Amino acid sequence: MIVTLPYLQATFKQYNHQIFDDKLPTPTLKLSRARTRLGQMAYKRKTSWGQTKYYDFTIGISTAFDLSQKELDDVIIHEMIHYYIAYTGLKDSSAHGNIFRSMMETINRRHSRNITITAKRKGLQQPSHDTSPYLVLALIMEDGKHFLSSVTPGSAHKIASQLAKVKGIKQKQWFITNDNFFANMPRVRTLRGRLVEKEEYQEITSKLEPLTECL
Repeated sequence: MIVTLPYLQATFKQYNHQIFDDKLPTPTLKLSRARTRLGQMAYKRKTSWGQTKYYDFTIGISTAFDLSQKELDDVIIHEMIHYYIAYTGLKDSSAHGNIFRSMMETINRRHSRNITITAKRKGLQQPSHDTSPYLVLALIMEDGKHFLSSVTPGSAHKIASQLAKVKGIKQKQWFITNDNFFANMPRVRTLRGRLVEKEEYQEITSKLEPLTECL
């Protein structure tokens, strides 16, 4: 099924009552056409006198995926966990840190859910018309950050030269792929990429074909 706004609104209300004891005010709920993520929770922050306030919470769910109802509900609950942590001011160790994982495991056990850190993206409704494979640069930094970049093939050697001058790179790898994850990612001509979670990085790169030709 493809998510609709009325369904998102009704499902948020349902699980806010069943799982979160009606503690969550209804945030801005919206649909998106994102093809690189199933859902997203966002907010604004303001710091004054050493105190940080979070406000304008938004949960967005992509309409680019055809999911079963159970899968879709798991995505919505996943974003509601993010919302609960931010709204209540809990300090987690990372976006999917110890608090998130503990809540996720408790909800899965008590409510017979199958919420995961990263969800499988499948059933894209609008696959890219560009059938040429994507040249992907994957970076792990010494500070623990993970980056993915879709590189214009003609710029690969230039970017490889730029990499040699960058400090703090722990691991780099080039891949070639037709994975639709990269369909909505711009092909870059300079060294820049998208910051992703470690789990998402591992999930995606595990499916990619390493480039044997050295750059």
